[in-house]
Amino acid sequence: MANQDGPVDRGLDRSRAPIGPARGWRRIQGAVRAHPARSVGAALVLLAGLALVFADALLAGPMRTRAEQLMNSKLNGYTVRITRVHPHIWRLGVDLDELVLVQNRHRDPPVADFGALQFGLAWSELLHFRVAGDLTLVRPALHINLAQIEQEARSQVSMKDQGWQGAVESIYPIKLDQVRIRDGSLLYLSGRGGDKPLQLTKVTMLARNVRNAAAAGGTFPSPVTLEGALFDTGRIRFKGAADFLREPYAAAQGQLSLVRVPLDRLAPLAQDYQLKTTSGLLSLDGTVEYTPELQVARLRQVLFENLRLDYVTSKATAGVEAEHARQAEQVARQLRNAPRVILQVDSLRMTHGQIGFVNQATRPPYRVFISEVDLKLDNLSNQATQGRSAFTARGAFMGSGATVASGGFRSTARPVDFDVQLRLDDARLTDLNPLLLAYSGVDVADGRFSLYTEITVKNGQVEGYLKPLIKDLKIYDPRKDQGKTFGKRVEMHLLQWVAAAFKNRRTQDVATVARLSGPTGDPKASEWEVIRRLIGNGFAKAILPGFMAKAEAAKGPGATGKTAPPSH
Repeated sequence: MANQDGPVDRGLDRSRAPIGPARGWRRIQGAVRAHPARSVGAALVLLAGLALVFADALLAGPMRTRAEQLMNSKLNGYTVRITRVHPHIWRLGVDLDELVLVQNRHRDPPVADFGALQFGLAWSELLHFRVAGDLTLVRPALHINLAQIEQEARSQVSMKDQGWQGAVESIYPIKLDQVRIRDGSLLYLSGRGGDKPLQLTKVTMLARNVRNAAAAGGTFPSPVTLEGALFDTGRIRFKGAADFLREPYAAAQGQLSLVRVPLDRLAPLAQDYQLKTTSGLLSLDGTVEYTPELQVARLRQVLFENLRLDYVTSKATAGVEAEHARQAEQVARQLRNAPRVILQVDSLRMTHGQIGFVNQATRPPYRVFISEVDLKLDNLSNQATQGRSAFTARGAFMGSGATVASGGFRSTARPVDFDVQLRLDDARLTDLNPLLLAYSGVDVADGRFSLYTEITVKNGQVEGYLKPLIKDLKIYDPRKDQGKTFGKRVEMHLLQWVAAAFKNRRTQDVATVARLSGPTGDPKASEWEVIRRLIGNGFAKAILPGFMAKAEAAKGPGATGKTAPPSH
């Protein structure tokens, strides 16, 4: 049996034996003889592929050097460094890897670095008998700081003359039809250690038809979409169109939305303007248009949630504040009824806000605020043709005094035109002790403060009244005042007696009225300047007398007017 099985086993071994080199070569020769044309074509394709691979490798070094030279010859004020170049001759493309852009006057940090710039042929355009290219920017990261921004502002070289377009075209001469951004970012470096960064991340963008040279004037032929994360948790979206060939710079229009953008990230910038913000979210939705001839922002809705904002004043910043006020008034004059700038907000809302004023110039310093602010402002515009703005607001003065306000204004009117009605009930007087000490040198042990006012300002005239009301006033308290001097305690006893003398015999409240009537003063003064004067005058005439020295308090209410306050 073994002898019978032996030949069978050897036959099986021969059939399964691997084909040797000689036998494989003979098979290839046979295929070539059987199909000579097809074999030559395959060989040519293989040789061409190998040639392209070797050509890509051989050209990479010289192309990197040449690409840097070409781009830098076009740029004005900036320099490019390229780490690697990967040509793709077979698909008429080229990749620039790890490209770094620096501003010549401020080289650190670099203005931008790119993971890659990928140029390629837009094959779909060939179906329409057009030759065009695509550009994909992979992980572009822009870094800017204040020094670089100031240098750009001082530069006499226009954006057009800085050579950006020429630098790109020097690398890839085929006109681009589509530009795409993948995973882009923009970072503002404030220079203050520990600040949360101002950054736009996870940016995706697609712009098509960017080289439409046949666009009619006033049109936007290039569709554009953009989306990203603003300050990490907020979202920004834009969907519209652009004219990238508009002169002297590109133009765009479209729908813009911001969703729950955290405002505490703006603290480094805000504090330069005496503003302090520690929380808040911003959402908005509307349309924007930006062209060389016209800038338009029409916002359907603006929403501030949980905003906490203080204005902080001090002796050290008095000069800066005056300069900022002058600049703000100048900007307001330029925007008022500006024919080429249109700003419109249909509805502005604030929910659960807290707005405060901090005065560090007094001794002691103090802070007054309104918490739980719910504000609704309609029809805010810089154009007189849009009519009057109206507002309503609720809140809690110093966290305890229920406050309701309403009114309206014409932001474009000069002299100013506004009216306001305000009712403030039962704020704790003890919360105002730092303010009272700062201006009267006296604090209180107990009491409630209310304020009622109606003011109309129109045609340079003011009419209205301020009526503060103080309930359950107690100035002297042995426990509160035990550390004060004997003279101070005597003074507070006297003030308690004066307050008692001014009590309404029926209600046991301390009340006085300041009637406001007459010209507002400077007819060119802004709304805020007029309001500041009214508050200052009303505070001096109506609110402080109950806390000032006996001689000042004894003067009683002053001034005359036509508007009668309500009785409380």
